[in-house]
Amino acid sequence: MTRGFGLCLIMLAVGLATAGPSWAQIPSGTPSDLFRDDVHAQAGLTCDSCHGKATGGEYRSIARTEIAPLCSRCHSDAAYMRRFRPQLRVDQYAQYLTSTHGKRMSSGETRVATCSDCHGGHGIRPVQDARSPVAPPRVATTCARCHSDAARMSAFGHQDNPPADWGKSVHAKALLERGDTSAPTCSTCHGSHGAVPPGVTSVALICSQCHVREAELFRKSPKKALFESLGQAECLTCHSNHEIEAPADSWIGLKDPALCSTCHDDSVKGAADIVAVQEGLQRLSVGIDRAQRVLDRAEQAGMLVDEGRLVLRDAHERQILARVTVHAFAAKPFTETATPGVAEAARAEAIGTGALQELQFRRKGLAVATVLIVGFLVTLWVKIRRLPPIEP
Repeated sequence: MTRGFGLCLIMLAVGLATAGPSWAQIPSGTPSDLFRDDVHAQAGLTCDSCHGKATGGEYRSIARTEIAPLCSRCHSDAAYMRRFRPQLRVDQYAQYLTSTHGKRMSSGETRVATCSDCHGGHGIRPVQDARSPVAPPRVATTCARCHSDAARMSAFGHQDNPPADWGKSVHAKALLERGDTSAPTCSTCHGSHGAVPPGVTSVALICSQCHVREAELFRKSPKKALFESLGQAECLTCHSNHEIEAPADSWIGLKDPALCSTCHDDSVKGAADIVAVQEGLQRLSVGIDRAQRVLDRAEQAGMLVDEGRLVLRDAHERQILARVTVHAFAAKPFTETATPGVAEAARAEAIGTGALQELQFRRKGLAVATVLIVGFLVTLWVKIRRLPPIEP
């Protein structure tokens, strides 16, 4: 059979149309119409590349268990793939066999995902194409076809809805609302071809790929050994997994609804540290807000406050770092970062206050000058009036 750069995907659609499950939707249109815009058609492949020669004018349908092995005939061949995209990995099939999907498919379970369920069949586009079902903004929607289907997932003992939970997360907002394609989606954490749910011991390794500083601080903290002894997933204990909220200063504290209060009260050994961090965050936040308001007032009044803006920016950076150092679970590293931030916020406020005072001084000076000028003009007018008339 002719080798096909995308044999995997082209044959899939026909196979899915006859043997695939209802959730594996493919783009509407006939296979021939869809294939015209397919990346494999652009590479010079034909129907025969995947389906073989037609018999009686019809192509053979591809069984679901045959799809991934067929795709791998091209996509696992480094020499062949180098002709099209030299940088493309050729271990996708090997990864797939290690995934939950691949293992179940190999055992004969055809309800799990295979290549065409994620990439499509005859209308396959590059990942970089925004129309691709595996483009970053669309990955969660693609995964949701299965993982948000309660009836389908209940057969495998899953009752939750990860894609829907992710849709409410800070990660989803960054990706879908702000267009930040570096924000994590399903495949970022679970993998794509080798998709496997991360275990308790590997969650932190996944999170640390992006949250490097937080991970380093946590590894040196007393919580590291404690969580390991309790068998708790490090990051997930406080941040959850899919429905991850944007962290807030209000999480720190010993009283409900603070997150710390779910495990700690004022009788624990580290209560003083928690209070110190809570108060430090409050001072920093209040100082920055106050400085921001003063600088805004001065700027709106026409005063130049660029120096104050620069100092306030430094305070903001200290605030970000202070929030990161919370992961050290100790007062000292936090205080060493937050205290200079409080001082910088105070300095920025002082610059704004000085600008407002200078504005008042200028206004008073202008008022005095205006009075003097008016007085001079009045005096001049009186003197002119007293001058004798000019004789004709």
